[in-house]
Amino acid sequence: MTVAGAMRRTSPVAAAAVGGMIATALVGIVGSHVAIWIFVAAAGLLVAEAALASLRWPRAVLVSVVLSPILDRYLVPGLLPPDAEALAHLLSEALLLAVGSALLVQSARRSSLRAAFDHPTIRMTLIFVLLAAISAVVNLVPAGQALAGIGFTVDAVALFLLARVVGFGKRQATVAIGVLLGLIVVGALVAVAQAVLSPHLLGLSSLRGRFGELYRLAAFFGDPNTFAAFLSASVPFALFGATGLRTTRGRRVALAVAFVVVLALWLSFSRGGWLGAVGGFGAAALLVDHRPLRLGALVVVGALLVALVMPRNLLCPACEDRPDLLGSTFGRIGTVGGGEDLRVLFILNGLPIVADHPALGVGPGLYGGAAADIFDTPVYAQYGTDELFANPTQRTVDDFWLHLVVESGLLGLVAYLAMVGAALLPILRRARGLAGVRGVALAGIGGAVIGLAVNGLTTMLLEANSVAFLFWFLLGIGSQLAGAHEPTSADASPGELAV
Repeated sequence: MTVAGAMRRTSPVAAAAVGGMIATALVGIVGSHVAIWIFVAAAGLLVAEAALASLRWPRAVLVSVVLSPILDRYLVPGLLPPDAEALAHLLSEALLLAVGSALLVQSARRSSLRAAFDHPTIRMTLIFVLLAAISAVVNLVPAGQALAGIGFTVDAVALFLLARVVGFGKRQATVAIGVLLGLIVVGALVAVAQAVLSPHLLGLSSLRGRFGELYRLAAFFGDPNTFAAFLSASVPFALFGATGLRTTRGRRVALAVAFVVVLALWLSFSRGGWLGAVGGFGAAALLVDHRPLRLGALVVVGALLVALVMPRNLLCPACEDRPDLLGSTFGRIGTVGGGEDLRVLFILNGLPIVADHPALGVGPGLYGGAAADIFDTPVYAQYGTDELFANPTQRTVDDFWLHLVVESGLLGLVAYLAMVGAALLPILRRARGLAGVRGVALAGIGGAVIGLAVNGLTTMLLEANSVAFLFWFLLGIGSQLAGAHEPTSADASPGELAV
């Protein structure tokens, strides 16, 4: 049978599978307003449908899992009653568990599981978990809280493993990255439209900052910091593509994408996102290819000038004047320099805790992250951390790396950095010797991962599914593009992602 014939046979089946999952989701959303059990049943059926679909179209479903936190955190909850909204936040975790289990069982039956596990990142993850378990025992952390603390920190690493289980060749990886970038570009265009027309365009909303940011725009991502993280991850791909793609048309499209996403990044008012974009792209450019640096500087300055002078709120006469982009930024810098910034105060609070527990930390789930908020922790009262949580909406320390070193100690921090570095360093090394699409993909992955890690200094990105899923999935794809083995089209189901 030819590939074209196989695709003709597969397309109706794929369309039916997608249609079935959409219908199930709609039943769940509508049914949630009638009875909560209808929503729960529909959600369970949707997870089962996704798990079954992953056996035939593993790469396409895996990309959907990576994007699922955007749905269950920002898009779907607004359509649900309060009792169903809380349950919706668990959907991405359920999808990861079900799809991951199905793919692992399938891989085990095909005797290909060992090769996927055979990577230093997986081994370092096991070492990190062992160190965290020892820390939990030493610090007498309750078992449930310890499991939650460890799970929230490393659950997304499953996407690294699953990307290796299903296999991504160059074409498949290019399509997967293209889908992710396409969603981000659409979000960037929506954010720009919000700025020009109305912050409330399409029923969307904006957040008001504390330093003159009248409208922090986030498109359909809901949270400006999460939106900025995705935008910052896309910047390296676009800028490396603007100089590294082989065709003139490709380079021009990449340059236009770079300008749009950087403009939207300015409009998000996320300083962590700005820092991540500059740090990630800059570091990757210095390590891989210097050529995009000058172009990147021109794009950043040009997008800033447009953000400062572009028309605003044309369809919203009642909206306030344009936000003070520069003044608000200088105001924020002033609070950091004066030691008044909350993140700085958390760091100052955390340093004595690290000094008292340098090797293994205070134990998983006891500081800074979601587990400490859910279960409560005696560490906050002991070190006065609770005084910094005066704002009831402040649930974490807004610094993933501070949270990590306080909970896991210096040994845990080194193990986690080794987890990331074991995948990242080969990606950067391989990117130096490659041109074209594969070289751009590897350089972009390297810049995106570094940028998200830098951004983690200002928020809990690598504990949140919405960004951690993307972080580890990109590393999983990159670990294969950087290696010698590249799956062929025969490894993929006909009609699936990028055959």
